[in-house]
Amino acid sequence: MYDKKFTKQVATVIILFFISSVYSQPQNDFVLTPCYGSNILNNKTSEADLIKIVGKKNVERVERWYDEGTERVVGSVFFKNTPQSFFIKWKDTVNFKNPDWLEVHGDSSVWTLDNGVKIGTTLQELVKLNGKQFNFSGFDWDYGGYATFEKGKLENDCYSIRLYYDYKDLFENEWNQIVGDKIISTNNPVLKKIKVYVDEIIFYFQ
Repeated sequence: MYDKKFTKQVATVIILFFISSVYSQPQNDFVLTPCYGSNILNNKTSEADLIKIVGKKNVERVERWYDEGTERVVGSVFFKNTPQSFFIKWKDTVNFKNPDWLEVHGDSSVWTLDNGVKIGTTLQELVKLNGKQFNFSGFDWDYGGYATFEKGKLENDCYSIRLYYDYKDLFENEWNQIVGDKIISTNNPVLKKIKVYVDEIIFYFQ
């Protein structure tokens, strides 16, 4: 005679294991090494290569505008509106190959740099990873929030990091200290009152 309850529990575990095995991807698929990228995403990659991996339905060619609307960029979005989403600007825009740079953003993005920086990393965590305080451009304009790591551990020409903030608890005089075309130090006391975090990563291939 066998225990039906135990058998049911075992069957449930087997099913869950099967589902997770089929639908999960290795975590290192979403880790980028500065300048290089990964075995899948590097300066030799083409849109066609990626379509073979992710499927055509998960790729969309789009047009975007940068630098205050003065630079038109044609590229490809992969896994649009999902945590895996990323955008590639191609060097070869005829054959859509050889990535120039890659952009990730979004509250639940799974992408990360191999130094530990990812979307959602807080200002305090960045200072710790950098090994020192650093500066960034004031919020709320086209070039707002970009970090310069002042020769710290995170300084690298192969990526740029953009910060954003939750300003709901600030008085107007405090808000004025951290917005606009100015340089902000991470040791500004106003920043201790709010959450500042990584909102965008642009990764440059070499």
